[in-house]
Amino acid sequence: MVISPVIDASRMQFWQATKAQLNSSKVHSYQSRNDDGGYTTMYNVLIQYQYIVDGNSYIGQRAKIMNDNASSDSSDAYKLLSKIQQENNSNKGIIIWFNPSNNQDSIYDRSLDFRFIIMMTLFSSVFMMAGLGIISYSRTEKEQTPDNVEPDKPWTSRIQWASPIIYSNAQNSVKHARFFAIFSCFFFGMFVIGMFGRHPVATVFSVLFLIPPLWLILRARRIQKEWLYFNKVPLSLSSYPGMVGGKVKGSLTVPGQNSGRGKYTAVLSCTKYWTTRSGNKTESHQSIIYSDNQKLLARPSASGGNIDFDFTVPAGKPESSAPSKSYHKWTITIKGELAGINFDRNYEVPVFVTEQSITEVEELAQKPLTRHEEKTLSERLNVDVSKIKDEMILHTPKSKESLPFAGIGALFFIIGILLFVIKGSFFGVVFAGGSCIFLGLGIWGYGRNCKIKVNPNNLQLDFYFFSWSLNQLILTKNDVQSIEPFSSSTVHTNGKQTSEKFSLRLITDIGKGIDLGGSFKSKKNALHLKQQVEAIFYR
Repeated sequence: MVISPVIDASRMQFWQATKAQLNSSKVHSYQSRNDDGGYTTMYNVLIQYQYIVDGNSYIGQRAKIMNDNASSDSSDAYKLLSKIQQENNSNKGIIIWFNPSNNQDSIYDRSLDFRFIIMMTLFSSVFMMAGLGIISYSRTEKEQTPDNVEPDKPWTSRIQWASPIIYSNAQNSVKHARFFAIFSCFFFGMFVIGMFGRHPVATVFSVLFLIPPLWLILRARRIQKEWLYFNKVPLSLSSYPGMVGGKVKGSLTVPGQNSGRGKYTAVLSCTKYWTTRSGNKTESHQSIIYSDNQKLLARPSASGGNIDFDFTVPAGKPESSAPSKSYHKWTITIKGELAGINFDRNYEVPVFVTEQSITEVEELAQKPLTRHEEKTLSERLNVDVSKIKDEMILHTPKSKESLPFAGIGALFFIIGILLFVIKGSFFGVVFAGGSCIFLGLGIWGYGRNCKIKVNPNNLQLDFYFFSWSLNQLILTKNDVQSIEPFSSSTVHTNGKQTSEKFSLRLITDIGKGIDLGGSFKSKKNALHLKQQVEAIFYR
């Protein structure tokens, strides 16, 4: 599309000129349908002229290079038409160019619209770079397997985890920054060239379109400058690997004369990556499910600024896992604002459950609930413990997390009824009927609650829908396999997990799960209540 007109223009520079008689010329307009169903008016110049070469008469109809390409800008077409007619009126004819090798091949205007050529070149470059970027991003390089893999130590199974000395991906960040800077120049350059000088308002917008690529170019230069200044900065884990239910400790030395006087921030985070598929559409998601940060001061040394970090990871958090359709990655980000330059590195660290890790039960024993937390929990669940009767009664509340489903169902139901009432559409009835599924699930989830009465070797479960009794179960020790806390709901906002609720689930001796509810704000609270129930039930 871009090369062909350039070749034609170069070839036409060797054509010969002759005078032709203009038979007709006009601007032709027609309606072109867009992808969104709308229409755009397109304009093109239609011309017919007659010329004589070596005594033979020929008819030509080509006004310009890329003559078949119409434009939505009528000014270009009328400008060319005015030029043709003025030349014809002044000279009683027009000058055309014909191919000496084939006299039937001729053209009126052999000049090339270099603005259009540049736009199309940039357009092609954008698609090529986008394609290369997608291929490069989606290509998965085969990981090398370390030589000494120990099955009981999963952190030895990947090169990235197999050493306590860890390097960041800063060098790749330089490549990515360059790519996006070049890509933005091509992408926004199309609009700048196409709009500049067309109209005062369009010219203003074309200048504004220069801001994003300029910012990305400056960003790429800053990232490259940081890389050249600091180069590779290894992070060393003093507790290897990092432990779930334990410590993630280590240090690094930031080179530079001013590095020892800077203030730094260290952030430890666990990010969940997962893939969903709907029909032929596959989407990748990520969300930070845990993070902790520390303000650090560097210790000056001859080689730069020494930084020490010391994080405590709560028990029960997910371990590091290799990339797959669903996996977790632990990272440490170190940032520092120094004189004239900033330090910003991201390190993937292995975090696993080891023999030294403490369990959630041990963690609760070390840091039990405070009196205020116990009081709040007891009031919310209406906990009543009678030491005389050796009995515990509690009431797990309704689940407020189900209300959004009920709200969506109610909204869709109203929309469906309005469609039927206003437009008489039977689809409105179908739409309203389908929405009842969401409405019903939301109301059921919100209204379901459970009253639990615990005695030694006796567990009475009364299930209610609001205040209506649904079912009653009476279980003994032989009927119960375990009582376990589980994550009942999570909320993710802008790529970060903002809340997580936990409930209790009873597993019977035949493996059937019975949700007891609870909607605890932390797993620690759910585990505390579990221990209270089991202390009486298994007495």
